[in-house]
Amino acid sequence: MAKLVFSPELVTGVKALASESRIQILLLFVDGQARTVNEIADAVALGQSTVSEHLALMKHAGLLLAERQGKEVYYRPDTVYLTKFLDRLSSTLKKCCK
Repeated sequence: MAKLVFSPELVTGVKALASESRIQILLLFVDGQARTVNEIADAVALGQSTVSEHLALMKHAGLLLAERQGKEVYYRPDTVYLTKFLDRLSSTLKKCCK
């Protein structure tokens, strides 16, 4: 039986989504609006430092983009990357679950 191998990018992305808090954060962006750390922290009822850690992990995984505007950093999903990530994940899962 052949072993199914996940790409490092796929593993990193899945790990980045392996948290209810990070999923809640990602779902905040459904409206298409970029948000600051403080806006996100208020919305998900977590501390700013905790949210900052989550955002850093999600950004490192390629799920989010960050743009500095003055003193604030605005986060938004990288929709191009997320679409490719979800396509790869779906394709991989279909191979193992036929």
